[in-house]
Order: sequence, then C-alpha cells, then structure tokens
Amino acid sequence: MPLPPLILDTGVLVELARGDTDVMEMIARFDAERQSMVMSVLAITGASLDSGSKDAADLLLGIATMEHITVAGPHEPEHGIALASAIACTGLDPWDAHVAALADASICPVLTLDRSHWEQAAQAFEEPLHIVEIADPEG
Repeated sequence: MPLPPLILDTGVLVELARGDTDVMEMIARFDAERQSMVMSVLAITGASLDSGSKDAADLLLGIATMEHITVAGPHEPEHGIALASAIACTGLDPWDAHVAALADASICPVLTLDRSHWEQAAQAFEEPLHIVEIADPEG
C-alpha cells in the first residue's frame, strides 16, 4: 500500500539533477508503483541553482512530467503568507521552507536524504512534520 504523497525536498531534487542513478531509479520505481510525489517549484529552483547546467534542468523537467508527480507552486496570496511564515519559524532557505509549508498544509511526509536537516524545522509547526529519510545503501 503506497504512502501518502511524498514531498521531495531540495536535497533529493539536487541529486536527481546531478543524475544520481540510485535516487533516479528509486523515484522511477515509486512512479511505477503509483506512489504519488510532489515537487515544489521553489525546491526545483534551489536544485537548478545548485547544478546550473542545461542537462540538470532537462532532468528536473523530465522528472516533473512523470505520471505520479505533481508540481506545486504558490498560486494564491495565502500561499505566499504561509511560505513567509514557514521561512520565519523554521529558519530554512526558501526552497525547503516551501517544502515544509506544503508538508504542513497537506499533512504529507517530506522525503529527504538528510533527516538531520529537518529535525529542528519539523518541530516548528503546530503538528510536527513527518520526515522519511532515504537510507544510504552503502552506509
């Protein structure tokens, strides 16, 4: 049984943009298993800034077209206010603060490569965020 939609954090998107085959295969497997996932437009921005190449941009754009990926961005003034609040209360950069705001609003878990990045921020909300860390198969 699939989990609720997984919100991909900026770190996951950075690795996808870099062409990390393990992460790419996992996301492809999730998609094949009909696991819903969410990509934040701002997290895509952060991953694009990190990589800065056309190949990385093409990878991110390709992943965004997968059947079980939804791309979420701020559409309403309230979204901007929620984002500002998430930045203020978590201390996260705007990219992951948007991921946090999405996770808080939707009560969906954040998928990350680094749980420690989220530990303090997850507690900043009325209901703590749920964090799912991708285990390092080599570590």
